[in-house]
Amino acid sequence: MFRQLECFIQICKEGSFTKAAEFLMISQPTLSQQIRFLEVEVGAPLFERFGRGVKITADGEILYEKALSVMRLLEESKKETYELRNARVNKLSIGIAPMDFFGLTPRFLEFHEQYPDITLKFCGTENTTQQLLNGSIDIGITDNYNPNKEIHMMHLYKEEQALVVYADHPWADRTIVSFQELEDLESSLFVGDRSLIEHIHTFSPRIAKSLHSKFETTSTAILLSMVLQKMGAAILPAALIENFSGQQLKMIRLVDPTPVREIKLIFKKYHFNNPSIQKCIDFFCNNHILRITNHI
Repeated sequence: MFRQLECFIQICKEGSFTKAAEFLMISQPTLSQQIRFLEVEVGAPLFERFGRGVKITADGEILYEKALSVMRLLEESKKETYELRNARVNKLSIGIAPMDFFGLTPRFLEFHEQYPDITLKFCGTENTTQQLLNGSIDIGITDNYNPNKEIHMMHLYKEEQALVVYADHPWADRTIVSFQELEDLESSLFVGDRSLIEHIHTFSPRIAKSLHSKFETTSTAILLSMVLQKMGAAILPAALIENFSGQQLKMIRLVDPTPVREIKLIFKKYHFNNPSIQKCIDFFCNNHILRITNHI
């Protein structure tokens, strides 16, 4: 149908079957056949012979305006889909939590140096698996995800977690405490890692009770602010705490056991419509032995 409309429009512009056939680089019999097919579809003659040329009929004039609109919409659609396709090829949406972004910033800068044409768009993570499945992100970097047959997981690194307290906290002069000693912690305990929260409930009901606070958050920035405001202590990645510890915050190592987070790269198994995704996967595969902290 689109080819027939293209032939019809060109005849209207040229006022001649011969000139239209030359412009379209097809034979005149082929052109005439396309118009006959179109007239059958419309149910009315579209042209009248007029000397050596043709004159459009009243029915043809109606179709002409509609045909121009259809072809214009088709061209716009081609342009928009081309722009969308190329935009996706050169853009990568990564779902990542703030605490993980902090540690991986050097890697992202290195990736940008290697692939300067790829724009990295960073998004927050609430349900990484669902975000991948609905297409809102291309790649997820997380310590927790729901297994799915359409999702592939790749280990990136493990990082130590430690306790952070405010400067005049009763434990502020300590450098190491055993995990069991958290049972004696009199202040509230804030934990941003969901898997660690589950472990604490299994490990010690007494420690778990300190998690039942009127204030809860998974935001790293808010957790640090809550500690600064002396609302309690928090367990966060050691490398992150080291960058903020000083006169106002103190880091205490946790031992027996030392809690760790396993960070994973997850992506849809069928992602080949976007080469940028595979480039990112390959990049992290080649740099998969990462250590955000060397204390493990």
